[in-house]
Amino acid sequence: MPDEVIPEPSDGVVTIPVPIDEEDNMAIVLGDTISELLLTETAANLQQSNRNVRGGLDTVMVALTASVGQNFNELGTLEGRANSGVIATPIASPTLP
Repeated sequence: MPDEVIPEPSDGVVTIPVPIDEEDNMAIVLGDTISELLLTETAANLQQSNRNVRGGLDTVMVALTASVGQNFNELGTLEGRANSGVIATPIASPTLP
């Protein structure tokens, strides 16, 4: 392997060959207790992550709801004129030149 030449990459990706002996490539047998603990911990981590995401999304939805409510609470110039026309109250008296 030391005399092997690695070609220059053209796209910026470098591949490093790692020799793995067949003797070292063996499965590891975990006991039932360790396997159950790992599975329980993984499930708990997934649930905690889901809970954190739901909490963040709840916060975002509350902020959006408050923003929408604030936008509908305040009437702008155009909405004020439209309401005035519907209620039939003049905005101002006509001015004479």
